[in-house]
Amino acid sequence: MFEADRRRVAGTGVKQSALVLPDCPKAAIIVRHSTLDQAICDALVLIRVTSGGDLAVQAEQARKCLTKAMTNAPEAPQQALAHIAAADEHLEYGELMEARTLLTAARGFLPGRRAAVAARA
Repeated sequence: MFEADRRRVAGTGVKQSALVLPDCPKAAIIVRHSTLDQAICDALVLIRVTSGGDLAVQAEQARKCLTKAMTNAPEAPQQALAHIAAADEHLEYGELMEARTLLTAARGFLPGRRAAVAARA
């Protein structure tokens, strides 16, 4: 499934390869909390420290994305929600690496989560 991604990424620079997201068919991903998982992945992409945009604006976008997903998934495991809330607090103060660590840990508490991470720091 990820072989096509490796071929497409081969020969590109580090920044370019970090922008490529895996092309997974929707049927292959069976996740009960897929919207929350997708919001975490989107937030991780937004707060990459290698991105060239304004990190404060991107952190605010990530916070909005996570807040919306948390309100839509109140039945998610409490550990995941607690980690996301802590990450949101770190994002408020611009502590991106701490937020990324907490978001990555939060994904571990979601049942049936994907193995691939959307972005690398």
